[in-house]
Amino acid sequence: MQRIKQGFVLLLGLLAALFLLVTYLGRREEISKFEYRTLAAHPEFSKESLLDGSYFRGWDEYISDHTAFRDGMMRSYLWLRLHVKKQLLVNDIIISEESLLPYLGEKSFGSDDYAALGRDAVERLEPIRQAVEAYGGHLLYYGIEGQSVVFRDGYPPYLHTHVDYYENCAAAFRAALAEAGFSTLYAHDVFTADGGSPKRYYARVDHHYNFLGAYKSYEAICLWCREQGMEIPIVEQERLQIHPSEAPFYGAYSRKLYGLSPIEEPLLIFDASVLPSYQRWDNGEQTDAPLLQLPEEGAPIYYAAYMGGDMGETVIQTDRPELPSILIVGDSYTNPVEALCVGSFNEIRSLDFRHYDQMTLTEYLESYPADLVLILRDSLNYVIPGGNGDLK
Repeated sequence: MQRIKQGFVLLLGLLAALFLLVTYLGRREEISKFEYRTLAAHPEFSKESLLDGSYFRGWDEYISDHTAFRDGMMRSYLWLRLHVKKQLLVNDIIISEESLLPYLGEKSFGSDDYAALGRDAVERLEPIRQAVEAYGGHLLYYGIEGQSVVFRDGYPPYLHTHVDYYENCAAAFRAALAEAGFSTLYAHDVFTADGGSPKRYYARVDHHYNFLGAYKSYEAICLWCREQGMEIPIVEQERLQIHPSEAPFYGAYSRKLYGLSPIEEPLLIFDASVLPSYQRWDNGEQTDAPLLQLPEEGAPIYYAAYMGGDMGETVIQTDRPELPSILIVGDSYTNPVEALCVGSFNEIRSLDFRHYDQMTLTEYLESYPADLVLILRDSLNYVIPGGNGDLK
């Protein structure tokens, strides 16, 4: 019996050593495609990090992020939570009947003075309006309801979600824009103009609108441009042949469920060949990259298929000098609209100030005075004073 116990302990020790060896020698990933975050880097030793304990904490984080078979173990654990325990809240994702939604209950927002938050956000936009009007251009703010607001009835009634906070902030911001005289369009009005539900224009497993929502937004923006006297073509929806992707779509929320979401939907893609030829620069480097970037066969597809994902600066030129130019400013909601604008504008520039810091927007406009400056943002970020909410 004693030998059996010793053998069992030895076997456990060998298995643990083998597991650590595989972890140490295994391939290192820098980014988790499921969690959509940068994984912990190898901790650097220093006297200071040893004394303050950060060196050992760094090892804890590193081993946790790079443990062998980590994704497989996470998938197995999530499967149990989804299909055995039938949990409603998994990895900060609410699983409703028709969509996946973010859990927002523990988030802190600071001030509840909605009117002041709205006014402050509009004041940060005022220098941009003055810069655009100084050279005779047009400024348009296009606002989009957040996916969690549109599907708000999917939250259980007992769960505090802060969706009301977002709505109050958005209402105050819209009122402040109107009072200040900004030109605005809102996706809610565009999506419900025919009396239908706006839900049909949003992804159910991601926080963005779907490509139909992007197209309706592009079309509304182009029609507004025509009202301002700009003569621009509009690519007809039928020509784009919008259709579902064959590759499984891992949206921002379904990705956090490691592809095990009970709710699935395809990413809507389009025929990019109907758009004009162009030259393209990303972050100052000429890439001529495709407007729609599809994965290899068998691989999943992500929202980043549109334009290749977020870029600090993208410049596209189509060699049609008779058409106006556009500068688009915003977060990832802009990506599919940027692609569509290739069909209507001569030069398309886009800036994402979460990744771009070479110039302020007013400085950029001095060098590149676009005929249309389009600020395109979602309602969950209207009043946030950072990134694309801190323009100057």
